[in-house]
Amino acid sequence: MPNFAYIVKDAKGARVEGVIKADTLDMAVDKLSKEGSTIISVKAAAEGAFRGKLSLFDKVMLTIYKIRTGVTLRVLVFFTRQLSTMFSAGLTIEKAITDLEKEEKNKKFAKVLRKIGDDIRKGYSLSEAMEQHPGVFNPLYVALVQAGEASGTLHTVLDELSDYLEKIEDTKRKVT
Repeated sequence: MPNFAYIVKDAKGARVEGVIKADTLDMAVDKLSKEGSTIISVKAAAEGAFRGKLSLFDKVMLTIYKIRTGVTLRVLVFFTRQLSTMFSAGLTIEKAITDLEKEEKNKKFAKVLRKIGDDIRKGYSLSEAMEQHPGVFNPLYVALVQAGEASGTLHTVLDELSDYLEKIEDTKRKVT
């Protein structure tokens, strides 16, 4: 069954972005309408093979990759906080990611952001795009973003995720 990327306003007026499975575009629109959402846009999501479950070997290799990515926790904290602020201010996720990529000083992370922006333009959700970079965005991070997308509370989830990452960073600093 194909995926369709959508942007809607829920019954409370909150902007919600996500992906829905349906046989046709009309069926996707119908499903969203029945949920009481005001549809802003619905489009066919690009087909692609996203990773499934990872083996223990893959997890070990990804841990090694994480060390090599050159993306520090501080960079991730700043990115998450900025993304939340920009999304709360009304920017689309695509625009926010593009703007953050242009301003990012860490070239490796800027490349990751460029790829995420490309995936979003292809119709993938933010969480699906982030999932393609497990060395930067761990499974918990991706799952929380996915929950925020599904519930229409992405900006709140990103704020709380920023707080959580800052606490981890503070703890690491105290230990070392």
